[in-house]
Amino acid sequence: AGRGIVAGAGRMTTGTPSAAPRPYLLLQARLASDTMRQHEEDCFRERLGVGDGELRVMSALDAVPTRADLDACRGVVVGGSGDFSALDDLEWIRRLVDFCRYELILCGKPVFASCFGFQVLVLALGGKMIRDPDRMEMGSYDMRLSAEALADPVFGRLPPVFVAQVGHKDRAEMLPDGVINYAGTELCPYHAFRVGSLPVWATQFHPELDEAGLRLRYLRYLDGYRPAGVTCDADDPFLRNIRPSPLATALLGHFADFVAAHEPGMTRGADAAVASEGGR
Repeated sequence: AGRGIVAGAGRMTTGTPSAAPRPYLLLQARLASDTMRQHEEDCFRERLGVGDGELRVMSALDAVPTRADLDACRGVVVGGSGDFSALDDLEWIRRLVDFCRYELILCGKPVFASCFGFQVLVLALGGKMIRDPDRMEMGSYDMRLSAEALADPVFGRLPPVFVAQVGHKDRAEMLPDGVINYAGTELCPYHAFRVGSLPVWATQFHPELDEAGLRLRYLRYLDGYRPAGVTCDADDPFLRNIRPSPLATALLGHFADFVAAHEPGMTRGADAAVASEGGR
């Protein structure tokens, strides 16, 4: 993997409030036939605390946002992907990685990326993702925050240890230069980060999912995760592991509070720059 360098910080500026709030933009990486597509949209809408008209949805499989799309939103959230890996050699994934590297990171908008979105940002900034099914995490896990996270305006409202919903077989082996590691588990040391001082956060875990949502998501993608030999839900160790995660599901609300405090938008200072060398 190449090395990503984040230098400087985006300066957040407050302008004159508009009559109506701009919508969030949800960038999805799911097939049109996937029933979890609507479920994910509903989960993000609920966690962000917005109504039907305040969340615009785009499919990354079809296109990436234009500058006009970014200007028209108050913030961007990037979701998960049950049928794809960020390491898949697909044109639309390469396009998404390039968009994140050259446009999204420095657009000045607050960004929150979850699971697949986390992995795409790792690649976009020059970190290293690997397939690691032996250290797969599925279920509810204890997240341990770093000291830097506890001082963060979004993550700092969480306690040092909290439960979050997790489902992944790929993981970050090396974070990009310039990002700040915020959380980890015993199996996966890199579960959350912020991109320098920019308003860009990402989590490998799913803050949009509560225990019921993770159960539904797991049962949808059962073939890819259920252990060999398990034939019924009662014997499934992952389903037995699911616990409530009210602190983690509050995280997107903390992000929304941050966004509201800096509406109607953020502009990047002249000293902000991201340089990326090498390949994905």
